[in-house]
This record gives sequence, structure tokens and C-alpha cells, in this order.
Amino acid sequence: MEKPVEPAKEDCCNSGCNPCIFDIYERQLTKYKKHLESGQSVNDNILQKNGISQLKYTIFNVVKNLPACHLHNCITFKNVSEGSNKVWWKPGDHFLYKFNEDNIACTRAYTPIEAKNEQTEGDFSIIVKKYEHGLVSTHLCNLNEGDTTLWRGPYGHYEHEPNKFNRIIMIAQGTGISPFITIINKILNNEDDMTKIILFYCCKCDNSILFRDELYAYKSYWNFKYNIYLSSTSTTNFVCRYQEPINKHKLMIEYLYNLKPFVKSDQILICGAPIFNESYKTYLKSEVPDIDNIVLF
Repeated sequence: MEKPVEPAKEDCCNSGCNPCIFDIYERQLTKYKKHLESGQSVNDNILQKNGISQLKYTIFNVVKNLPACHLHNCITFKNVSEGSNKVWWKPGDHFLYKFNEDNIACTRAYTPIEAKNEQTEGDFSIIVKKYEHGLVSTHLCNLNEGDTTLWRGPYGHYEHEPNKFNRIIMIAQGTGISPFITIINKILNNEDDMTKIILFYCCKCDNSILFRDELYAYKSYWNFKYNIYLSSTSTTNFVCRYQEPINKHKLMIEYLYNLKPFVKSDQILICGAPIFNESYKTYLKSEVPDIDNIVLF
């Protein structure tokens, strides 16, 4: 067992991750000390062969950087080292990207999604929103094919257990749909998982809807239902597909009333901006029998 490398201060993304990379380091340091004392190997999922590590940065090359929609890019990465292992992660996990340029160093958390570009073989992709004055997001969106990047992970606290909950209610805002897409995929691709999924997806406008094709295709599953809510429309000729549930207005708390009564077999997942997360959590805390069933990403 190798001695874990202590993360630098800037390696923490300050997003309140659970577990934090410093928590991971302390756990692995404890196991490393036990390993030295006993001389025995330590069995741990974190030590399984993975093309990315929680304990140190791995180099990945950009293999594709394309617009996902008007406000977002989809960037695909691949570990080009000879003999590199397959990159894996649990649905809902995130990776940390290391930014280091012009004497500024920091990290940002991004949800990995499966690289599905038929013409590009990649290990994972991420969705990046373009912010006008976003230092890291601008840097990522301007990357070219062949550029090298540093990543570590996977990190995350969410575990989906098939059929543990009767309903999983997802409330997403913007790129907050990314972790939910991976969870939805896992549930719908498991014929033995009878969990019902109800998704409320909030977007700025019609040309910022992520995974629109995937969500529309999911409509064919008996246990998936969704609605998209737009703060505004950017095009006057915006057209919905047949029975595509896109609403040209914001999501209101009142729309959750139709889900009542909430029971212990319900789980609620929320992913968006901090104020978005807290506003829905505050409402649901008084409605859900078990507050531990409310999970923030």
C-alpha cells in the first residue's frame, strides 16, 4: 500500500463535499499506518484498480470539446498513458479538476458522465456552463483537443439501492441534472428495479436544456415521469415535440403539492445553486416524514 499524498489547501473545492478530499486523506492515512504496523494488505474499494485516483491527480487529455447547447460545453477526456485502467465511478459521484494558471490554483467539482461520442473514445465527459466572468469555466470551455488536464476522484456520498424507495423525486436546476442523469440511467437499465422516478428540471431558457433527447427517450419507461420548467424562452419559434412536457414558466413550490402525501418510502434528491437547494429543502423538511430522505448534491 502506497502512502497517501496529503492534499494542498487549494485542492479543496470548498463546496461542502461529503466526503471532503481531506476526509479521504485522513482515512487512507489511518489505513496506511495500520498496514505498516501489521504488514498486511488492506482491502478497500478505494484501492481497486481505477483509471483515476482519489489520492493523487491523474493526467487526462482533451479528446473533444463541443457545445452541448447555447450556454454549455460537453468536454470529453481520456487517460492516454500506456496500460491505464478503465475509469469508473458510482452514479452521483463527482471528480475534482485542478486549475493552475497565472499563479492561481484552485479546484472545481464536476459530475462525470459517460462519453457517448461515437467518433471519440473517451474515459468520461463533463458538462460545463459558460459564465461570463468564470475563471475555471472559461478556461475549460477554451481547451483544445490534446490539451492536458489534472483530475482526481471519484468522490460522493450517494448510494442507490434498488427498490429501497418506492419513489425518487428529483429537483434539478441547470447543470444539476448531470448527477441525476447517471442515477436515472442506472435505475431504468435495471429491469429488476421498480423505483419510480419523478423529475422536476428547471432551466433558464429553451436553448439551455441539457440531455433533452435523453429525457424525451426516457418517457417510454413506465417508471419515469418528468417536467421541464423555463424561466424564459429565447426563441419565438420554440416548438415542443409530441407530448414533450416543457412548461414556459418557473417551477413553483405549489407544483409539489400533487406529490402529497410524502411517505417514508419517498426519497428526494435536490441539485442546483445553494439558494435553490435550501429553498426546496426548507419546504420539504416540514412535509417529509424522514429528513434523512432529503439528499442535497
